[in-house]
Amino acid sequence: MIKEEEMREISQNNIKLYQNTYLSHSENRKLQQEYHEKSISEIAFQSSKALQHPFIFSVDLPTMSAVSQGATGRCWIIAGLNLLREEAVKKMNREKLPNGEFTFSAAYLCFWDKLEKSNCFLERAIELRNEPYNIRTVNSWFQYAVTDGGFWTYFTDLVKKYGVVPADAMPETIHSCNTEEMNSRLNCYIRKISADIRNAAKAGKDTDDIYAIKEQAMHRIYSFLCLCYGCPPESFAFDFICGKEKKEYTPSELYQELLEGFPDNFVSVISLPYENLPFGKPCRLDDVFQVAGMHDEVFFNLPIEDLKACCKQQLKAGIPVFCMADDDKMCVDELQLWDDKCFNYDRITGFSSDMSRKDYFQLKAGMAGHSMLITGVDIARDGQPVQWKFENSYDTEGLHKGYFTCSDSWFERYMVGAVIHKDFLKQYDLTGTAEHTFRIWDIL
Repeated sequence: MIKEEEMREISQNNIKLYQNTYLSHSENRKLQQEYHEKSISEIAFQSSKALQHPFIFSVDLPTMSAVSQGATGRCWIIAGLNLLREEAVKKMNREKLPNGEFTFSAAYLCFWDKLEKSNCFLERAIELRNEPYNIRTVNSWFQYAVTDGGFWTYFTDLVKKYGVVPADAMPETIHSCNTEEMNSRLNCYIRKISADIRNAAKAGKDTDDIYAIKEQAMHRIYSFLCLCYGCPPESFAFDFICGKEKKEYTPSELYQELLEGFPDNFVSVISLPYENLPFGKPCRLDDVFQVAGMHDEVFFNLPIEDLKACCKQQLKAGIPVFCMADDDKMCVDELQLWDDKCFNYDRITGFSSDMSRKDYFQLKAGMAGHSMLITGVDIARDGQPVQWKFENSYDTEGLHKGYFTCSDSWFERYMVGAVIHKDFLKQYDLTGTAEHTFRIWDIL
């Protein structure tokens, strides 16, 4: 039997050796002064390399103006609606649109997102009511509670169930643009209701009594969301559809008129080289919010080279690409640029960042933190991408009015997944069932 080693302490001799190593490198004195005056990213940034990124793309889709997500985590809703609006305007009279622009209401979909997540959370609380708190499934579910985040399948289920409305039919509010306080109040309440459910189960209450607790809570949650977002419109006037006079639409009718069937053309694709997720197979994401009665969150797993090739084909066909990336790495906000080659952290920290993509994501060095829309790519003479263009939702101002670019090497390191049209996945068998699963904390 192998004897377990005791944890080794830091000795005074160790400290002396560490100090000698530091002092033996003369450049550390200059670096230390820089550290006292600048942030680490400022010191690591190499501006000369950033200048090698002209905002020019050989494939550049003529998309509309960027939309800001505000102080929220609803990037996936913004990116999803940005993709849908590019399809929807094909059936509109663009000359009649204000400044040729159109935007779906994000606040409308966020309202239903929060209601569906609350329902899902409380349904899960009922399901887990007799399980101990200290098992990981229960602990993780209650730890994260309702957040702003989401994925493509959940997004399309919301759209199919509730439809879409123009931005002016349900405008933004202070809480739709800044969700921290709203989320805090909502999560405090649904945790309290979850405790009521668990206590009722412990007291021997029957299923009907437990569901009565949940339904009473859902009434209050709906009212709270109306206070924060406004009441979702049941109908509205719309007059921009080609060949149609102004008329009243319900949200579902507008969806059917402009977008019926369009989301079904796409497949969620990820590129995660995990040990338990084979490439070329579908996999299911567990412990994630769902619209009850609709679809699991299923991804098709591909090597990053294949994912990149699919994105390039889709852009060449004139279709923007909804994507997910580890967005907070190697970013220069004022230049609206991501490029790993523009930063030399290894030199100024002494830390090597050499890590395989597999280790990087499995060991939690990165995560799928942000969704946006790929709208362009610059392709070199050898057919390889040089840089990519994104319709981002950080802000609508800045150097390129909210549009960002990334180097191809950044794409290969930090892109997690994308939503690909079935036409560009014909070489793969998409019909299999998702026998392999991974959990939400595997990518967050």
